[in-house]
Amino acid sequence: LDSFPASLAHLRAIATPIRDYRTIPFEIPALDSRLAGGGLRAGALHEAVARTCSLADDAAATLFLAGIAAREAQRSGGPVLWVACRSDLYAPGLAQAGLTSADVIHAQPRDDETLLAVVEDAVRDGTPSAVVAEVAKVPMVATRRLQLVAADADIPVLLLRRRRRRDQAPLAEPSAAWTRWCIASAPSERLAVAGG
Repeated sequence: LDSFPASLAHLRAIATPIRDYRTIPFEIPALDSRLAGGGLRAGALHEAVARTCSLADDAAATLFLAGIAAREAQRSGGPVLWVACRSDLYAPGLAQAGLTSADVIHAQPRDDETLLAVVEDAVRDGTPSAVVAEVAKVPMVATRRLQLVAADADIPVLLLRRRRRRDQAPLAEPSAAWTRWCIASAPSERLAVAGG
């Protein structure tokens, strides 16, 4: 019983995670303080999904990941690889999130399986500062592979999970992602002055 406090202290010491990885801070104290290391782990897989099927929520989720990728592009000076099976990016919107069209390389594979292979190859190559991939279906094994290559290359892999059906939430599927985000748009606050 005398060694109980020492054992507890020992357990706390070994349970404290060692944070020897680079982070990407949001520079929003209320958010960064809730994330280990004060931001998103840079060399990791992160997933985001729009909370609803609305265009506003879809745009919010897209711009959320674009903002993270823009920070990495500015930090490293390298391009961002944006991989999607469809071509619907709106360059002025990405620019508002800090990601200019000069910073983006766009790849358009034929299906999700090929998309995942392109992402993995690009991360292993190490050329992009970040990879954003829009995907509807991704197996658990693929997320494990992406998490491992992202950690090895110290490159963020940002998956925008698309809904396959209106009633199916992509985050209900298992994943090895470091973080998973459900993003929604918020209504604007009323201006203090009359608008015209």
